[in-house]
Amino acid sequence: MPEGDIIMTNSCWFNFTEGTDGQSLIWLHGWGMEHASLKRLASLFKTTHKSTLYDQPGFGRTPKLADGAGTEDYADDLAAELEGIPGAPHILIGHSFGGRVAVQMAARHPSLVKAIILIGGAGLQRRRSLRFKLRAYSLRNIGRLARLSDHLFGTHMRAAYVERFGSTDYKNAGPLRPTFVRVVNEDLSQPAKIVRCPALLIYGSDDTEAPPEIGRRFESLIPIARFVEVRGFDHWDILGRGAYQCEALIRAFMEDLKDD
Repeated sequence: MPEGDIIMTNSCWFNFTEGTDGQSLIWLHGWGMEHASLKRLASLFKTTHKSTLYDQPGFGRTPKLADGAGTEDYADDLAAELEGIPGAPHILIGHSFGGRVAVQMAARHPSLVKAIILIGGAGLQRRRSLRFKLRAYSLRNIGRLARLSDHLFGTHMRAAYVERFGSTDYKNAGPLRPTFVRVVNEDLSQPAKIVRCPALLIYGSDDTEAPPEIGRRFESLIPIARFVEVRGFDHWDILGRGAYQCEALIRAFMEDLKDD
């Protein structure tokens, strides 16, 4: 297949492919992004690997799944897509939300997955201070009261609540809002424990969205896992100016896979 092909498959997952007939790499972007966010890093492998970069459902050119779909639904739909893609088992590389889907894929569809690589991968509940937990509890109760007021009295307090306290991702989620709420409340500890393929966990030291402590906890849960903290990068620039560091780590990891 020529480099840079754009494909629409029967399952409607839009994808961009480039590279050789080498080991298949499946790239999964983060929440609110699309396949282009991973192009710079993926292009570094085009002479040695075949890369398939997907727009995940609800982003880019791929239609969304059912309202309230969780990461297991994304994984199951991706598994159906990959059944028609040669090169299995694949290596899945997921950034942020894409890391959640990669973990679910490895847990639920192990025959399709050779290894997973998480870059700033999310999926575990962050450890929070008591002060943070009390504030979150109070805000949830305010939100419930706002919704109840709207229902009983026809007010518009819920909209005001969202505008004041909702995160940027929540406000921008639109039709994906039920999925966003479900996803951010997921805890992938149990799926991680049953992953049997090797995992590489790359986290930026300055990442405040998915801090390194999440990677360390994934390392303790996934039986065959390697955690690496990359100094001086946050959740987003690790894909840009950190691309060469990520490439080196990924290539070393894949070399080790050959010895297994």
